[in-house]
Amino acid sequence: MTVNEHISKAKSQIEKIVRKCKTDSRTIIARYTAAVAVNFTDWIGKTIPWVRHEISYHTLVDNLRCESANDHVGMLLRFAKLCNALPESDDFAQTYEEVSAIRHLFAEPATAGLAGVVLCAVLENVSEIFIPDLAGRAKSCGCTNFEYTDVHGEADIKHSKAFIDAVEAELTMGYREPIFVTARPQYPEFHIVRSRECAVQLIAKIYE
Repeated sequence: MTVNEHISKAKSQIEKIVRKCKTDSRTIIARYTAAVAVNFTDWIGKTIPWVRHEISYHTLVDNLRCESANDHVGMLLRFAKLCNALPESDDFAQTYEEVSAIRHLFAEPATAGLAGVVLCAVLENVSEIFIPDLAGRAKSCGCTNFEYTDVHGEADIKHSKAFIDAVEAELTMGYREPIFVTARPQYPEFHIVRSRECAVQLIAKIYE
């Protein structure tokens, strides 16, 4: 499968998940905040030391600068507060396994760069589905400030394309050969699928 085909598959899965969700809006926003607020920048930061291609490196650094300079964590927390949906312990527990699975992607130095870039590429691209949904849910919760969803709706269009380019660039850096992990060879496709599914499963658990 091409990178775009992997992204298209993830989008199709997320569209179904979001469309079928019957969970109340405050719960969804609280779970999303618990899973993403601090973790997304952590995942970007953990990918940076392991990427091999300069395009991947610059894409990650540019995204992290944007997240930091504009305080996207604070932006999301304010959004959740205005929705009366600041996360509690149950919301963090909801995605504990999925967040742990993502963290484990970075435990294998031979593949952490590719895995992290794919993870970010999927999340940035499927955000065009769940960000508008979050905005609609926020409105139903009485939220009057949509800075978070407005900013991410605009910025993620640019970042989505940049991360697809980053994955394609990263795949030219030797990952086409078998990668030996846990004493057995695994081809890059295995790690692309694993990262894609980690991203999809995280969103699925938020919308469960």
